Amino acid sequence: MIEKRIETRSPIQLAASFGMEEDLGPKREAKINNISSGGFCFLSDHKLRMGQKIQMAVDLDTVEDVIVTVKVVWINKTGNNGKYAVGVQIVEKEGLEFERFTEFYNNIK
Repeated sequence: MIEKRIETRSPIQLAASFGMEEDLGPKREAKINNISSGGFCFLSDHKLRMGQKIQMAVDLDTVEDVIVTVKVVWINKTGNNGKYAVGVQIVEKEGLEFERFTEFYNNIK
């Protein structure tokens, strides 16, 4: 298998939530288990679609969560527990929210 990532993913445990479709408010819980400067992987009870764009609120242990728009690039069901591992790519790579996310990533890698 050919590695397609530009940045190496770093293992981490972060709380997050997301919104999708017409309900963009971050109401669905997720657990991020690895990140890179361009995306991350999270576990969720909700099945998402390839290419779907969602708003993620990521808890970086700061005053406010960072809100980033991401696109689903892969999905794997994780056994029979009804959970999905979801790989996402950050879509908007400029602005204050992305800068905060990148700064956090650079401090942990």
